Amino acid sequence: MFSRCAVLVLCTSFAGYLAMPQVYPDGQSPNNQAFNLPADAETLLAQPLALDFTCEARNYGYYADVSNNCQIFHICLPIEDDAGAILETAQWSFICGNGTVFDQQTLTCNYEEDSFPCAESESLYGVVEFGKIEPDY
Repeated sequence: MFSRCAVLVLCTSFAGYLAMPQVYPDGQSPNNQAFNLPADAETLLAQPLALDFTCEARNYGYYADVSNNCQIFHICLPIEDDAGAILETAQWSFICGNGTVFDQQTLTCNYEEDSFPCAESESLYGVVEFGKIEPDY
């Protein structure tokens, strides 16, 4: 009997700990993976890395980083509480392969000459939905 109670108390305590909001030492959420690129990824960029893109106030989607010549793209994901209020917006950053840029029209890395113009990418933010297939395709 004692061992069952001890196990129950231990499991309940552990579950309560997991349910508590976590405080991270650096003040950052683990959902913020902005510009967390592989080692030496910056050597592939045509210019020094610009860190000015943010997912704040953006809807879920894939976004070409115009400041980085579209060689980098970001995935933004608003995280909501049970009432639907946005708690934070997760951001993940990725670099396209050497010699390619993020094509905002197809949401893929593509050769620059075959891509939608990088400078105009912001005009397509939120227009192209990831995973959506046209009905007549």
